[in-house]
Amino acid sequence: MTGLPTKSLRSAWDFFLDFCNDARGLGAQAAMLIGLGAVLEGVGLTLLIPMLGVVTETGVSSNWIVSHLPAIPGVEGRVGRLTVLLACFAVLISVRALVLWRRDVLLAELRVGFVERQRRRLVERLVAAPWTTLSRMKQARINHLLGNDVVLTGTCVHFLLQGGVSLCMLAMQWGLAFLLSPYLAALIGGMLAVASLGLLPQLAKSRELGKESAEAYLHLSTSGAEFLGGLKLAMSQNLQVRFAEEFNATLRRLAGRQVAFTRAQSRAQLAFTTLASLAGAAAILAGVALLDVPPPLLIVFVLLLARMSAPAAQLQQGAQQFANFLPSYEKIKALETELGEAGALVAAADLPAGGTLRFDKVTYRHAEGDKGVRELDLALEPGEFIGITGASGAGKTTFADLAVGLLEPHSGAISLGGRPMTEGLRARWRSVVAYAPQEAFLFHDTIRNNFLWADPAAGEEEMAEVLRIAGAGEFIAALDKVVGDKGALLSGGERQRLTLARALLRKAPLLILDETTSAIDVPTERAVLERLAALPWRPAILLIAHRAESLALCDRIIEFAEGRIVSDRRKEPAMSAR
Repeated sequence: MTGLPTKSLRSAWDFFLDFCNDARGLGAQAAMLIGLGAVLEGVGLTLLIPMLGVVTETGVSSNWIVSHLPAIPGVEGRVGRLTVLLACFAVLISVRALVLWRRDVLLAELRVGFVERQRRRLVERLVAAPWTTLSRMKQARINHLLGNDVVLTGTCVHFLLQGGVSLCMLAMQWGLAFLLSPYLAALIGGMLAVASLGLLPQLAKSRELGKESAEAYLHLSTSGAEFLGGLKLAMSQNLQVRFAEEFNATLRRLAGRQVAFTRAQSRAQLAFTTLASLAGAAAILAGVALLDVPPPLLIVFVLLLARMSAPAAQLQQGAQQFANFLPSYEKIKALETELGEAGALVAAADLPAGGTLRFDKVTYRHAEGDKGVRELDLALEPGEFIGITGASGAGKTTFADLAVGLLEPHSGAISLGGRPMTEGLRARWRSVVAYAPQEAFLFHDTIRNNFLWADPAAGEEEMAEVLRIAGAGEFIAALDKVVGDKGALLSGGERQRLTLARALLRKAPLLILDETTSAIDVPTERAVLERLAALPWRPAILLIAHRAESLALCDRIIEFAEGRIVSDRRKEPAMSAR
């Protein structure tokens, strides 16, 4: 490995451009303060020369400065000149401290702002991405990117900014050294350039170790989420030990990568420090033996060398850390590319009156195989109670996703109230429909806050009404009960009834129940479905179910097989027969 690969250089350059585009005005202010801080340090170091000249009475490089110093009444001679020089030095140091304070505040704002804008941009792309893209992604991957990887991009910014500060300081210090002794400065600069070239292979290795560590962290996050999701099943079969073994193996690999990076960084630091020390020793020896540099100049030159060691070491270590964390930025950009550009939100169109939902030869095939629906021809009228049945994989859920506007047909057309279902109309349609899935989704929060997610304006009376309709009246007095992660503190039937109640809060024109009552006993389910059929705002209801008892109250039953409708029969509504 002789240097950085082209891809790494391109990633670093893309990161730099991304940061500059994000920083803009604030970045320009920070750059000015970085430069000003370096200049003030250079001026302060320059003042050391006349001070040393006055103290040693050599007058080297101090005659012009000393001759322009203001006099202090009552204090003359060397003490007076030294007093003025020290006062100027103290004022300069105070001004520099103020500049550095403001500089560090701006750098912190830039770093935090970049992290938050990266996270916000990623979320914007997530919410704008089509469901077909999102449904193929692992949630643990997205969570890891939004959490750990975005934070590590902030660490990259930190090292980038610190590298800029260090580079500016080195440039100023080397420029001052060049003014003092061009030959000694050239010697120092040449040796530091050689040391920098020798660092390139270490940067490439740091990036590879960072990439491996990022993958290991993602594996830990993914496997941990999957294990916790199936914790009850794993523990019931004593499979948690196998998970712990795999988890520990990944931890060992991760620890090995971290130790390898620390080892590589220490080797690079040792080599760089050794070469810098040799360069300093060579410069001092040359200044005394060959160039006959005056003592005050040589003292300041040695001081400059000592001052240069800190930013040089920071630059070397920061470059390796930057290369190590850069893969996190690359992963974020890869996800953004996968999600596509986050365009402006499509303006939602007004819903037409008399919203008959019509499918005209609609076909949708999933990319992963031959599943989906084909040549669907049907109309869903307002207020219909429609049962959807068929074997697993027959196309029921795909049909529901098309009806709710999550999917766009590959061929054929869907219309609402006679108007084509454009993206704008789909956006408006999704904002008013209600969907209650089989796998009940509840936040780790109170019942009240779970309901407010569906309708922020819902009051307690409305919540009590939908709880009674969903057969969950026992929760009316327990709206502040915490339900646990994904409703873990509730039974399966309780989760489904709360999910149904939350969907009812929307008072939607279309209510989709995808096996929503499968965990509820038959008598309770029948009572719930009877109340749904008698809703005063009676929506069109799509009930996806396998049980004949669940379908008994439906006005119409549509059966799917292999993506096609094989039966569409109507019957007298059960409610009218009572």
